[in-house]
Parts: sequence; structure tokens; C-alpha cells
Amino acid sequence: MTLRSAHVSDGTRFEFREAVVGAVTALVTEAANFFLFDHSEAGSVLAIAIAVVGLLLSVMRQSLQVYFSERFSRIDKLAQITGLSLSSDVASVSDLLRAYLAVGEQELSGLKQEIVVEATTKLRRLAMEKRSALLSADLYAHLFQQLDNCRSGDHVHAVSLSSEVEWNDSQVERNYLEKNREAAGRGVEVSRIFVVESGALSRFLSLPAIVEHTVESTSPLRGYFVSRGQLEHDDRELLMAIGEGFIDFNGRVAFEDRFDPAGRVRGVITVLPADLERMRSIYGKLQNMAVPLSRGLAPTAS
Repeated sequence: MTLRSAHVSDGTRFEFREAVVGAVTALVTEAANFFLFDHSEAGSVLAIAIAVVGLLLSVMRQSLQVYFSERFSRIDKLAQITGLSLSSDVASVSDLLRAYLAVGEQELSGLKQEIVVEATTKLRRLAMEKRSALLSADLYAHLFQQLDNCRSGDHVHAVSLSSEVEWNDSQVERNYLEKNREAAGRGVEVSRIFVVESGALSRFLSLPAIVEHTVESTSPLRGYFVSRGQLEHDDRELLMAIGEGFIDFNGRVAFEDRFDPAGRVRGVITVLPADLERMRSIYGKLQNMAVPLSRGLAPTAS
């Protein structure tokens, strides 16, 4: 319900109460004039005075209703344009407006307008598509933020195809692993399904970050294994649907992995319901065929 509609609804109830009060007041006044004043001049004056006051109150009520209706209508329109809500970052919007107004040079007006058009286009696309591509630094920043936002009872479900880019010993990957540990320590379920070629398990299980996902580890992280070769044989369509992997934060927001030929991490952030449901379904199907990740899965040398 909008602010204005709520106000109009309240105004309607007020009109009804006012009508009842007015009718009762009129009856009481007439009765008093008849029984107490015997149609005296004083009674007539009192009746006229009450009628005038009632008329003034009615006019004032109408004026106030129109005044507030117009004001709330403007607020509703502003909310529609700016997406104003309790969760909106109003300070950022205000900063943007101040920065725009601070560029007053006529020579820069064209460039200023181009920036506004570009920003507006991107926001409209984001509002419509509910997803956006992210570069490496931006991707990790968003991942860290989502992990920090998770609370006890939430879940983080990921599917990893275990590419060479993932789980390396870079500082950003070490920080990412630490953020996962911290979230799990707060009572967040952090679970990953690793889709790996059986022949690569020995090398894969030698990586410190992967060891933390094994059942032998004391880490709160949970890991599961699905044979890539077996999955390709049994359900190639499901393997293709995984893409390059993804991570789902409690069904609210998800990130799809993207890796360019140069080995740089890319990603897509999405809140599109269809994307979130697709990832939930993929994770559930893989979970049905997965086994807990264990160091014992690695083939032993003969």
C-alpha cells in the first residue's frame, strides 16, 4: 500500500466518523433547543453556532485531505523514480546528485550528460536483467561481502569444476578460503561439490584448500566428490548445465564462474529467480550422486 492510498483510506474512515458525529450533534442540539430552551433565541444561536463550526471543520478537513493527498502523491512518484525504500542507499544517491551539480562548466556539460546516460542505461539493464558481469577484483569483493553477510542457519552451496585457476596459492584465494572458514565458524553451512576427473584426484587432494574440505579435516567446510567422467557418461546434459561452476548464497544471490583464456577469473552476479532455481536444481541433482570428499578416494600407487 502506498503512503497516499493509506492516507486516503484513513480519510474515508474519518469522513464516516465525522458524519456520525455530525448527525448525533445535530440531534442533541435540536433536542436541547426543544426541551431546554423551548425554541428560545439562545437555542437558535447555539444551533447556528454549532452548524457554523461543523461547516468550518468540514472545509478544513477537505483542505487538509487535498493538501496531504498531493504531498503523498509526490512522495509516491519520487519512490517510483528513485526506488526509495528503507533499504535504499539514499546517501549514495545524494552524493551522485551533488557530484553532478558540482560540474558546472559549460565545456563539460556534454561529457557530464554522457556519464548520466551511461549510468542510467546500466541501471535500467540491471533492473531488467537482474544479473551483471564482474571482473576479477569486483568478483572477489562481492564474494567476500556475501560471505560476511551470512549468518547462522544460512547456506552456501557451490559447484566447482576444479579448474587450474581455482584453489591456487594466491593471496586472494587464501583470503577467500579464510572468509569461507569464518562463515562456517558462525554456523553457516558451507558445502562444495567438486566435479573432478578420477585420474586427477591424487594431485587435487594434495592442495591445502581442498584438504580442508575432506572428512579427515577438522575444518567446518564440507566437500563432496562427483566423477566428471562418470557424470559425462551418465548425464552429459547436467554436466553442461553446470557451466564453469557457481556458488549460491542462501538462494538470494549467486555467482557463476567465468574463466578467460588468459586464466583470469571472471564471474556473473545474479538475483534472477530463474537462475537461482536452476542452480538449486543442479546442486540437488549432483548431491544425489556425490560422495563425501575423502583423501581415501585418491588411488594408491601399486
